[in-house]
Amino acid sequence: MSRSKNAHAEEHPDERWVISYADLVTLLLGFFIILYATADQNIAKFNALSRGLSSAFNVPVKQGDGGGTLFQGGTGIIPERNDRADLPLDLEAIRRVIQGKTEEAGMVGKIAVEKGEDRIILRLSDNLVFSSASADIRPEARPVLATVAQALQVNGNEVSIEGHTDNIPLATERYPSNWELSSARATAVLRALTEEYGVDAKRVVASGYGEYRPIASNLTPEGRAANRRADIVILYPPAKIGGVTPDINKPLGDLKYGGTP
Repeated sequence: MSRSKNAHAEEHPDERWVISYADLVTLLLGFFIILYATADQNIAKFNALSRGLSSAFNVPVKQGDGGGTLFQGGTGIIPERNDRADLPLDLEAIRRVIQGKTEEAGMVGKIAVEKGEDRIILRLSDNLVFSSASADIRPEARPVLATVAQALQVNGNEVSIEGHTDNIPLATERYPSNWELSSARATAVLRALTEEYGVDAKRVVASGYGEYRPIASNLTPEGRAANRRADIVILYPPAKIGGVTPDINKPLGDLKYGGTP
């Protein structure tokens, strides 16, 4: 009897892989079904898939109130990608809010509000916020910054504060060059907005660009006055899925200065 069993086992020694292969094919089939159903973003198909997998693999699939969710609290479908095509409309809404607040405060001409491709720029001339060759904020600029802070509370976007100067060389003990002055001014605005007016510090960064990001010609007094400025740049948030983080160093040369120097 023993000899008969051994003889039968030796007749097909190469068929032992069939069971493992069948398991692999079944798993691959389940995997591709999941890919297809989730890519189609159809809740009904996901429900059918859930029931099919539960039956095939004897694994219960949790059903939520939404009729089958991928994650707890989810909708059962992949969120739509935040398309950049919607970006100008969103920024325009933000721009209107900020423009409205500056008008309410009687600050038209003191704050220039401009809209770029993926950002809103609030331009503050240096003679509004700072004294000459100084990074100390002038008392009369406090209401301006308070208004800006109120506008920033409307949205949760990231904010980049940028200090700029003209090309006139600066060499003082406190500020050896325009680099130090522009950086100190950006930091002063940042600290005022976050420490005095409640803007979330996690959203804000400060940068100094010296004379190297002009928006007007430095050959005229008016142009140099326009270049001496502090820009508060409100960045469009990156999309949660497949989004592109805005480049805060993107040149702004195509924008025109809209404020009073």
